[in-house]
Amino acid sequence: MRFPSRRLTAFMLASAFAVPGAALAQRVGDNAVAGAEDAFGASIGNERVGLYSASEVRGFSPIAAGNIRLEGLYVDRPAGFTDRLVASNVVRVGLAAQNYLFPAPTGVVDYRIRPSGDQPVLSVLAGYGPLGGGRLELDGQLPVSKTLSLFGGVASFDDEYGSGADAIYASYALGARWRPAPGVQIMPFWSRVDTWNRESAPIYVASPGVLPPEVARRRYVGPGWADIRSLATNSGIVVQAPLPAELGLSLGLFRSENDTRDNYAHVLTGITADGWATRRISRDPQQTSNATSGEARLSRTFVQGDFSHGLHVSVRGRARDSLYGGGGAQTYGQVRLEDRVDTPPPTFVLGPRTAEEVKQWTGGAAYDLRWRGRGSLMLGLQRTDYRKTVRRPGAAAALTRDSAWLYNAAASWTLTRQLALYGSVTRGLEESGVAPDSAANRTQALPAIMTDQWDAGVRWVLPGDLRLVAGGFDVRKPYFAPDEANVFREMGMVRHRGLEVSMTGSPIEGLNLVAGAVLMRPRVTGAPVAQGRLGPKPVGQTARTLTLSGTWALPVEGLALTFAANHHGRRTADQLNRVSTPAATIWDAGLRYRFDMGKTPALLRLQVTNLTNAFDWRVVSSGTYDVNAPRAAALFLTMDF
Repeated sequence: MRFPSRRLTAFMLASAFAVPGAALAQRVGDNAVAGAEDAFGASIGNERVGLYSASEVRGFSPIAAGNIRLEGLYVDRPAGFTDRLVASNVVRVGLAAQNYLFPAPTGVVDYRIRPSGDQPVLSVLAGYGPLGGGRLELDGQLPVSKTLSLFGGVASFDDEYGSGADAIYASYALGARWRPAPGVQIMPFWSRVDTWNRESAPIYVASPGVLPPEVARRRYVGPGWADIRSLATNSGIVVQAPLPAELGLSLGLFRSENDTRDNYAHVLTGITADGWATRRISRDPQQTSNATSGEARLSRTFVQGDFSHGLHVSVRGRARDSLYGGGGAQTYGQVRLEDRVDTPPPTFVLGPRTAEEVKQWTGGAAYDLRWRGRGSLMLGLQRTDYRKTVRRPGAAAALTRDSAWLYNAAASWTLTRQLALYGSVTRGLEESGVAPDSAANRTQALPAIMTDQWDAGVRWVLPGDLRLVAGGFDVRKPYFAPDEANVFREMGMVRHRGLEVSMTGSPIEGLNLVAGAVLMRPRVTGAPVAQGRLGPKPVGQTARTLTLSGTWALPVEGLALTFAANHHGRRTADQLNRVSTPAATIWDAGLRYRFDMGKTPALLRLQVTNLTNAFDWRVVSSGTYDVNAPRAAALFLTMDF
């Protein structure tokens, strides 16, 4: 449902939480380009650069695989983090994962909690865009004593998506950093994201061998009553402390709760080349996924001359309970893609839900060797015990157990100050996500899978302050696709093999660059491929991805031009490899103006995304698509009080 005053409501809601004189974290300095160590993926505030993200690394999703870390510690996170809680995240893959304890084959996304220092700071961000809507964010820190500092934030905004669907969000966070003794740091936190009236965006499912015709963007064709309401809550505590016998303790205990109280799926199926389809709208009863997780790690480091030795012992655990399914559907017959739904809501017949419980314990040990100026070696071994119980309506409980040894090894060798080699091998037990909305078993959680990865490459420091990282990788895991009954399940094995290149630095004064490329050969194997029921190319993958981001200081003090280009090649769009989406390049540009308003540091950012208004189908699953965002502008003003 749309409200004429949504933007005003969003601003009023956020303003209600702003307490005069409160000291809340510094954001004028947020700059993802300047802060990126490589081009493999980094986010700072609401800026992101690099080849990879939390949802895609080397063609796979670290989030779906469960490879999330908070302050370097394992967390099972069914509910997404809010920017009020986390200040940044970095994708740990390739060279960036060399000295990372217990890495994962699909890559690790490491989030950092917002800082809380010794000075009171209130950061305010007010903005408009990128697709209409308003935004107001307040973040900051308040020192209470020499050992205790509070941090927190509140925000409200109205987002719109490429389909024209929009939603109202409010997010909040509160935490503390307590340093009761030298070397001891205790960080408790709580955060929540509320989503109201998120309109269910249509998902486009094409007829066999058909690429849907382009559709109008920013034109919502769904019903006003198909609104999603959800809550996402994360809380926990992180402890870092020295112990006797020169031991160090890192401890994290977390609770993550995702509660979707109203959920709809709007699917346009059987799309023809001339734009006809069958409309189906599904409604689900309340869907929940809650997890308690954490990690305790003991470490000891001792130095002998040029050698530093680290010994680490870790125990990780999680318990996740989920309720899903039970939805009912209503079919509306043949429609054109641009036709809107204007009928009243039907009576959906809802059924019982499926209950799922996952418990997993992992214990491991790692050895870390660093040879000053020469290289490093990391060895790790873990034993994991995984148990999943699924209770489907009208059926006996199904129990799945899996125990496995997991390992990782990584080494680097510094040949000269400018040149170094690296390589690693990793085996992990990862989650495989949930079945997509277009599948007959939509929302069903998929089983855990064994995955393997190796990579190797070179780091080269070039003249002009440029840093080049280039390497090869090979990732293998089970492949999931819909079968003849449209049930999304394991159908073979997939292998992503390729080359990745990162270049960062400042070749000339005032110019900062982050550039990267991935050239990949993804392939599916197994009996369904040999029988012709699956094509050899996995759905949604491309042979090339290129990225370039940068800032260029202009002659006016504090003023800089920002620019970005992201390109992907043709993407395989269906599991029989009959259809591909065209290659596309998305261009962005903008300005950053850093100045002072009296004694208050300020940053004004103007950004225009998708400058050429390119249309690009996003491949969700086999024959299933979503639209990208059209050209849009955003204006943000940030101030640190």
